[in-house]
Amino acid sequence: MQTLEQTQQFSFLSQELSEKLLDPSCFRMAGHWKLQFSRLANRQDNTLGYLGSNGDGTISYSGYHPWSSRELLQIAKRYILQTRHETFKPHIARWQAASKQQKIMPQAIFEQMLPLGITPDQVQQALRLKLLNDFDSFLMLGAGEAHFTPDPHLQDQISVPGWSPSELLKEALERQVLWQKLRPMIPSMNMVPVLNSAAMDAANLPLSQQQWIEKIVKHQRPLNQIAIGLAKDPLEVARLFAKWVRADLVQLQPVQEALSTTVMIIDDSPLVLKQFQSLVRALGYQVQVCQQAETALQQMAQIKPAIAFIDINMPGITGFELVKQIRQQPKLAAIPLVILTGEQKLSNKWRAQWSGCEFLTKPLASSEINQFQLQLQELIQTLVFGPSLIAST
Repeated sequence: MQTLEQTQQFSFLSQELSEKLLDPSCFRMAGHWKLQFSRLANRQDNTLGYLGSNGDGTISYSGYHPWSSRELLQIAKRYILQTRHETFKPHIARWQAASKQQKIMPQAIFEQMLPLGITPDQVQQALRLKLLNDFDSFLMLGAGEAHFTPDPHLQDQISVPGWSPSELLKEALERQVLWQKLRPMIPSMNMVPVLNSAAMDAANLPLSQQQWIEKIVKHQRPLNQIAIGLAKDPLEVARLFAKWVRADLVQLQPVQEALSTTVMIIDDSPLVLKQFQSLVRALGYQVQVCQQAETALQQMAQIKPAIAFIDINMPGITGFELVKQIRQQPKLAAIPLVILTGEQKLSNKWRAQWSGCEFLTKPLASSEINQFQLQLQELIQTLVFGPSLIAST
C-alpha cells in the first residue's frame, strides 16, 4: 500500500481534511502541501492553502503562498505588535526590499530580528496563530485535493519548532466548536460594534475597563479590523465581544456605507487608477482618484482621505516631491502615505521610509494582482486602523 509521502497527493471529502493530515507519512519530508478546494475551482482567485513542514513530522507553517521572506514579514507584522513601532520601520523596509529582490532568506531575517528585541517565542507564537487562523478557513472549505512538493531547504529556513499535527488539529477542531457557539452573538467578524451607553452606565464596571471598551468601540471598525489593529487572534477578539454583547454593553451592526474609509490614489495612468479603484472597492472602501499631481493637495484637503497611495514617477511633480508638500500641510501631515512604483530599487524603498511612507510595488503581471490586493488590504488595516486601536489599549 502506497503512503501519502510516496504518492505525494491525496483527495479529501468535506470534513475529511483533518483526518488525512493525521497520516504519519504526511510530514516526514521537508516541503509544502498545496491545498486546492473544489468549491473554489471556478473562482478567479482560486484560493490555495499551503502547509509547510521541515521534515520532522511537525507542521511549521501555513499560508496562501509557500514559505518565503515575504510570508515571514507579513506574519510578523500581523501578529507581533513590536514590528509596527516607528523604531522597527526602517528594518521592515530594508527586509521587504531585499525580499522583493529575493536577496534575503527567512532565516536571515529571523536572525536579524533577535537583536532588535523579537524573541523566538514571539515568532513561534505568531506562526502558531497563523496556522490556527488558516485552519479556521481550511477546515470549512469542504472537499478538495492536496499535492506535496518536496523542499529540502525548508528545514533550514524555519528556525522555531513546529507543532504535532494531532495536537494542532485537535485545537483547530475545538476552535470550530467555539466559533459555532459564538455565532448567535457574533454572526460575522465584519460586524461593527456600537456602544449601548445606558447599559454601560448601569453596569457599574471598573472605570478603566469602561474606558477601554469605549475607546475600542468608538472607532466604529469591524471586528476583523479590530483584531488586526490589536495584533490579536480573531477568536480571542470574538470571545471578548461576545461577553459584551451578552451583557448588552455593545450591539453589532452591519458595516454602513457612510462609515467606509476613503482611500485616495494619485497616479498619472488612467489604467492604474481604474485597476486600483476596482481592487479597493472590492475590499469595501470608498475610493477617490487623482490623475494630476498638481491638484492633489487641493483634492486631499477637500476629501481628507484616511490613507493615500502616490505614484513615484509622475510628470511635473514626482511622488517624493508631493509627499514633501503634503507633510508641510498641518491638516494633511498625519495622513498615512504609501509610495507606489513599478520599480524594485532598494534606494526607492529607503527614500519612501525616510519620507515617513510605506512602499508598495505595482503588480507587473496579472498573476500578481491577488497578492497586490492582499498587500493593499494589509496596509490599509494596519496604517489606518492599527494606530488608533493600539492607542486604546
